Amino acid sequence: MTQLNGKVFVITGSGDGIGRTTAQVAAQKGAHIIVNDHNPDAAEETAKLIKNDGGKADHFQLDVTDRDAVFELAKRVETDFGGADLLLNNAGVSMRVSVEKMTVEEMEWMMGINVYGVLNGTQAFLSQIKESNGHIINVSSILGLIGMSTQSAYNAAKFAVAGFSEALRLEMLDHDVRVSTVFPGGVRTKIATRTRLPQDEDTEEARSELQKGFNQMAFTTPMDAGKIIVKGIEKQSPRILIGRDALHIDIMRRLFPARYAKYLGLTRGLKT
Repeated sequence: MTQLNGKVFVITGSGDGIGRTTAQVAAQKGAHIIVNDHNPDAAEETAKLIKNDGGKADHFQLDVTDRDAVFELAKRVETDFGGADLLLNNAGVSMRVSVEKMTVEEMEWMMGINVYGVLNGTQAFLSQIKESNGHIINVSSILGLIGMSTQSAYNAAKFAVAGFSEALRLEMLDHDVRVSTVFPGGVRTKIATRTRLPQDEDTEEARSELQKGFNQMAFTTPMDAGKIIVKGIEKQSPRILIGRDALHIDIMRRLFPARYAKYLGLTRGLKT
């Protein structure tokens, strides 16, 4: 059982969504949260919420694709706070586009944040985590377990995170370091409104319909997701599935590996 009280917990992409709520829940357990986000105002707001609730937090602006900046933050955490005990690589983006329409630049953008961001964070903080016999948590997705039409780039990134995390977990067995992979189902965050769309489809109406469709599939609140993640950390669970939909889909893909897409309606993709 992992105790969070007094632990230094670095959370990327914690300016909103499940990054923010995980930070809030962990702070309530006594963790000192190192909030960071590409949006400095959002990072500051998360830290403010934590402090107003009696918790401890410091905030930083961070672009996880900037490797030098990530390593600089790691040095700052070691110098100012004694090093990290836990790291949650949460920062991520989404995109809806077919393979036929997708550009190489769009795939590179997706991988830069969702995959190389995880790599940068892990490598920057790994020595500190090993020193503290700590815990690394990487956020994948249910789309890191199954494929979905129009989500090839996101699928590729989240499958990569899942595989990376599993290999890292095995590498860390001899170092008394825990590694967990988070597989969120539909969580009611703003990710749908921020999803990158093909230029010829990116209209206000299309985004409104996309958010509406996403909300119909998103059964879990961000706060509930944060609580599930923290509980999984405390239990040292290697796999943390968030939501009934994630549990259902995980079972379906195991029982029907060749037919789950048809049964779950995934061939239609996230359409507007």
